[in-house]
Amino acid sequence: MSKKTENGRKTVNYLGRYLKKPPISGSRLAHYTCGATLSFTYLDHRTQTYQQETLSQADMLRRVVQHIPEKHFRMIRYFGFLANRVCGQYLPKVYEALKMATPGPVTKLYFAQMAKAFLNVDPFRCVLCGARMVYTAAISGLTVQGLVLNAQAIAQMRYVKP
Repeated sequence: MSKKTENGRKTVNYLGRYLKKPPISGSRLAHYTCGATLSFTYLDHRTQTYQQETLSQADMLRRVVQHIPEKHFRMIRYFGFLANRVCGQYLPKVYEALKMATPGPVTKLYFAQMAKAFLNVDPFRCVLCGARMVYTAAISGLTVQGLVLNAQAIAQMRYVKP
């Protein structure tokens, strides 16, 4: 057993890097009382209704730890005719057997295209002067007030290739 950490956020960040997919999404968490219990909702497949369950932190942690794979465990996403190695060879035969039309190549859709189509906003257009922006760096952890106070310094940053 490892030592207790002072800050739970570091532990969550550590575990988050190693989990392939979270066992429970944040949107399903209904209520959390600091240090006591955690409530979440789930779909009961037997009754086809949403149920709410409340667990202690220790019980919730026991359930989450079950989803952490062992060291050197290889995650498998696709197998059979969907395996990357044989997908191009067998997938057309599956479409033919099911009498389905083979889909054409998928066009890539980028974030900027989606933002323009759905939000009518160009994410690369500066809200202050209207000029096209160029990516220089990602800045995290600043509040809106922090961005406003540091706007000039951020605007004068230059792109540096890694």
